[in-house]
Amino acid sequence: MELKTYQEEALKALEDFLHRVRVHADAGLPNPLEQAYREVAGRYLDNPPPYYEPVGLEGIPYVCFRIPTGGGKTLLAAHALAPARRFLGQDAPAVVWLTPTEAIRQQTLRALKDPRHPYRQALEGALGEVRVMDLREALALTPGDVGAVGLVLVATLQAFRVEETEGRKVYEDNGHLMAVFGNLETALPEGASSPPEGVGRYSLANLLRLMRPIVVVDEAHNARTPLSFDTLARLEPGVILEFTATPREDSNVLFAATAHELHREGMIKLPIELVVLKDREAVLQAALAKRKDLEALAEGSREYLRPILLIQAEPKRGEDPFTWERVRSFLLELGVKEEQIAVSTGERDDLTGQDLLSPSSPVRYVITVDKLKEGWDCPFAYVLASVRSLKSSTAIEQVLGRVLRMPGARPKEREELNRAYAFAVSEDFWEAANTLREALVLEGFERYEAERAVYAVGLGLEERVPLKAHPKPEVLESLGSKIAYDPKTKTLVLKEPLTPSEKAILREGLKEEDRDKLPQTVRTPSEEGRVLEVPLLAWHGEPLEAEHFLEEGWSLAGRDAHVDFVPGPLGVRGEIGLEGGRVRIARLEGLDRAGRLFGPHVGWTLESLALWLDRHIPHPDLPQEETLPFLYRALGGLLERGFALEDLVAEKRRLRDLLEAKIRAHREAARKEVFQRLLKNPPASLGTLTLRLEGDYFPSNPYRGAYVFRKHFFPVIADLEDGTEEFQCARLLDELDEVEFWVRNYPTWRHAFRLPYPGGTFFPDFLAKLRNGTLLVVEYKGAHLAHTPETYEKEAIGQLWARKTGNRFLMVRTLQELDALRQAARL
Repeated sequence: MELKTYQEEALKALEDFLHRVRVHADAGLPNPLEQAYREVAGRYLDNPPPYYEPVGLEGIPYVCFRIPTGGGKTLLAAHALAPARRFLGQDAPAVVWLTPTEAIRQQTLRALKDPRHPYRQALEGALGEVRVMDLREALALTPGDVGAVGLVLVATLQAFRVEETEGRKVYEDNGHLMAVFGNLETALPEGASSPPEGVGRYSLANLLRLMRPIVVVDEAHNARTPLSFDTLARLEPGVILEFTATPREDSNVLFAATAHELHREGMIKLPIELVVLKDREAVLQAALAKRKDLEALAEGSREYLRPILLIQAEPKRGEDPFTWERVRSFLLELGVKEEQIAVSTGERDDLTGQDLLSPSSPVRYVITVDKLKEGWDCPFAYVLASVRSLKSSTAIEQVLGRVLRMPGARPKEREELNRAYAFAVSEDFWEAANTLREALVLEGFERYEAERAVYAVGLGLEERVPLKAHPKPEVLESLGSKIAYDPKTKTLVLKEPLTPSEKAILREGLKEEDRDKLPQTVRTPSEEGRVLEVPLLAWHGEPLEAEHFLEEGWSLAGRDAHVDFVPGPLGVRGEIGLEGGRVRIARLEGLDRAGRLFGPHVGWTLESLALWLDRHIPHPDLPQEETLPFLYRALGGLLERGFALEDLVAEKRRLRDLLEAKIRAHREAARKEVFQRLLKNPPASLGTLTLRLEGDYFPSNPYRGAYVFRKHFFPVIADLEDGTEEFQCARLLDELDEVEFWVRNYPTWRHAFRLPYPGGTFFPDFLAKLRNGTLLVVEYKGAHLAHTPETYEKEAIGQLWARKTGNRFLMVRTLQELDALRQAARL
């Protein structure tokens, strides 16, 4: 199964983070985890919080991936084992895959054991040969398993708690495992065979502790308690990876995908069309009609699709409840066939053994109450009908997520089949709509995404906003066709969407305590259907990237192969961080020790070591004919300096990191050489192509400040903080008469404007369309970065872009240079 763009970005973030942890630790920097986290998470999050290290888990890379419901967390987790494995330096690592419930454990275990399942295929791609186990199988491991194949243990977190029956088995001495430890006794470093208190010497927990496992935590927001941290600490993991839609505040979120990124990739259905009616039977009738219409549309699809209606009944309490029995009887009265109805409640489950995606399944209606069976996943669920009054977001959140997943994870030909549909009972439409939006937030949507994801059908666009004070009369008069005020109920009625300027006028006409109540009812240029066309530098018809600098090839021949190799990290890093840092250093040393202990070092030759290094160092731009001679030169130099081959083999992970960094440095030097030639004499093959900026702008960290921008091209603005120098730059663009509209460019945007330089790709901060048709591209650099080589390289490629396209590029280094920005807009 091919990864989506945001999943690939998440993996890049993890790879970069773990690489930086090693580099900073080897360099002796204090708090390498904090430093690496700040550097990488800062690319995806607005002001990431300090890196949090739970007690007992200090020094362990412990990061979280925020992926909204329907985003493919399990597939991403399987692929994420590859960079974690490289970090550990083990050929056959151990993985402890923790699930929140027994039902999800069974579902995950089945998928990871099935050789035809995409999850298993991703697992093998990450780890090579693997053995997937439950706890019972893990307690019976043999010496031939450990260190020979990747071991993946799927369990619940509860199963590792000492107070549970299964947990006691994990920590007790185990006769089956004595033979495994027998093979390790002679290889164990001094003291390593003595487990901590409460852990048996020949226990599964002690074996995992020695292997320093990769721990995957599914639905991780359920595992952020002191008890959970204590349980994880007993395993002494090498890496902990969390996956959840709703991380806790103390989660180290490394990468966050947005719901709209999922929608763009065809993973979920959006928007949700909402119809609110006062009568429960009318809700069911309308929902049935919608499902029937969708099935008629699906009959013309290339893929098999059978839309399903998911109905949320009332519990058996209160007056006159519309229970699942009543819903079922009502459906039968309307002529629905009995075999097309399935009930899934606490007392009855018709879904057991059902393959709802099979063409042979007759089910078109599923009735539930609070939630479906955990782990239930049916992308055919298109329509949600709730006969319960929508007043609690948590009451509908469990079932709302079931209608969001897109069948086949790809958009459909008919737009109606790319949406989800909700029918609800309520006396107040806006109350129901807000409840639905809150439920989407619980599913991992950003709040601004949730506001725009719910679409009212057949009820007009009027939105009512209760106010504490009467608006200024002149504002009501100036916006009279779009707004009204009811003094009896103290309610502002918004009849039509407002432009950003009109919304700013309205805000100024309200008391301060009422301003934050205004909804996002504005019309920006993008919402009016306008398109911003931006020229990109192109290479043979494709956007110019840093990789193109080396497209004609480069060579390692003649380049320095010397590496500063020092074997045995124990003692090398032992003197840094005398207090809190000591624990972190010991953790990293433990990883190196585990890599030596569980990696075979017998029978290696110089040739086999060079081949191992070649396989484990990424070099897609270099053939093996280039890399192997370089590696032989590096290894030969080390042997000449007196290192023994067995020492190099035992430290092959550290050696790999050093050689990978060496090759990376040579690659960057080669790029700089080509880059300078490009600036001096642009080749004829350097052209342009047009980037069309439309409505696909959904930053994960939108601007939430008090200042009201009037000219931003999109309804939200990415990543600005009131009072910062970048904010001042944006505010000036917004106020200049010469600027028609502007865009806050951000790196994770699919259509982000980008320019290459030797270090990679950079994304200028602002794009401005001037009223004379010219584009002004602005990059802001603070004083601390004003005169670095990287800044000059970025400015040079920006000026080349300006000359090639006839537009303007401006590098603003200090606030004092904002006058230059005014002048550039007026030229």
